[in-house]
Amino acid sequence: MTSAKPVRVRIAPSPTGDAHVGTGRTALYDYLFVRQTGGTFIMRIDDTDLARNTAHAEAGVYQGLHWLGLDWTEGPDKGGPHAPYRQSERLPLYHRYAEQLLTTGHAYHCFCTAEELEAERALQTASKEDPRYSGKCRDLSASAKEALTASGKIPTVRLRVKGGVIGFNDLVRGRIETDTSLMGDFIIVKSNGIPVYNYATVVDDYLMEITHVTRAAEHIVNTFPQLLIYDSLGWPTPHFAHFSTMLNEDKSKLSKRKGATYIGQYAEMGYLPEAMVNFLAFLGWSPGQSDEEMYTLDELVEKFSFARCTPSNAIFDVKKLDWLNAKWIRRLAPADLAVRVLPFLRKAGLVENEVDLGWLTRMTTLIQERMVRLDDAPTVASIFFREPTPAVEEIRAMLAGVDGKAILAAVATTLASVTWAEADIETALRKLQADLGLSTKIFFMTLRLAATGSKVSPPLFASIEVIGRERMLKRLAGLISAT
Repeated sequence: MTSAKPVRVRIAPSPTGDAHVGTGRTALYDYLFVRQTGGTFIMRIDDTDLARNTAHAEAGVYQGLHWLGLDWTEGPDKGGPHAPYRQSERLPLYHRYAEQLLTTGHAYHCFCTAEELEAERALQTASKEDPRYSGKCRDLSASAKEALTASGKIPTVRLRVKGGVIGFNDLVRGRIETDTSLMGDFIIVKSNGIPVYNYATVVDDYLMEITHVTRAAEHIVNTFPQLLIYDSLGWPTPHFAHFSTMLNEDKSKLSKRKGATYIGQYAEMGYLPEAMVNFLAFLGWSPGQSDEEMYTLDELVEKFSFARCTPSNAIFDVKKLDWLNAKWIRRLAPADLAVRVLPFLRKAGLVENEVDLGWLTRMTTLIQERMVRLDDAPTVASIFFREPTPAVEEIRAMLAGVDGKAILAAVATTLASVTWAEADIETALRKLQADLGLSTKIFFMTLRLAATGSKVSPPLFASIEVIGRERMLKRLAGLISAT
């Protein structure tokens, strides 16, 4: 294992889609770890899948992780001492070390075609053997290689696998071992010259001086061939930590067919980055004895450790995320929340031009307790932007047996002259209710229906103030003519 060195960890997403929530969780743990240790966090883009990689997806990775509040010291967008940080720009390095493996006899050229390999696997399966490469090209003579090359066959490069038990001490799971005799010689460079994931990862992690390789449990199977490559190149291995597998609520593998899987989707749905960070942290880690469930990023830096990570599968419980998000919304200062809901109000067409942030903050205060996600804002705030459907029949029923028009007219007269502040509006309307001799329930439910079109709304007097005098009088005038 590596001796004590300055901690260097990396996140290495493939730019075939925006930042996945699994990438977000691993990046979060990396970020917490380097913040604790004073280490270095590296962004590397594993973009050797040339057919699927896009610049848009790479930008989406950066955007998603930045939205979570995470940043890195080295990367394609920042540079650094180990540039380049895109695998597609590092091909000469992979070829150099592949040549070294070929020269030392740790690797060899394989001329088997895809059809030959498939036939071999089919025969092994029919014989109830574990499918693995037979090694038929392992000891080809120089003349045989020359003849195959002359025939136009372009070889792959395979690593010679030594049979035996190998293993590593995982920082989350303890000792993990496997028998490599079941593995077979595997390809490290494809016939088109592109390195396979396990080989390129080893070369990059070594050259970038990565001390800790952190990733999800599904990568445990990749660790064993990587260990063989480290050994063949004579390189020390980093520490490994494999975090819990994320599952849907039905225990199936997290899949976009069953819900959002990209961080950007959650941002668009109105989740707060504070809530998402908090939620992701608990998908494979716990704070120990504490019952506290809400942690800021800085608080997580203080609490996090690999020792508190669990190997058990983690359920991506959206109901828990909603609960956390609602809690975080209530923690925000109204002025902060107002700025965050504004894009959702604009998207819904409720706000088109500039808006008075002071007014928006007062409005946001009224809906803060009624939101689970930011995209709830257009629904719960619509009464402050658009005229509600007049509750004519409900008001008639509430004022049955009395002169409804006169009562609504008295309310309009009062609101036309009162100082437009919540406390003054409440005082004036309570005095009017007493003067009219109506019950508190009937009078104020009528007012709520008149102001909002519903029997359920944010606090009445504050709502009237935010709706504004002109709009309130317009709503009352419409009701008077229809009652």
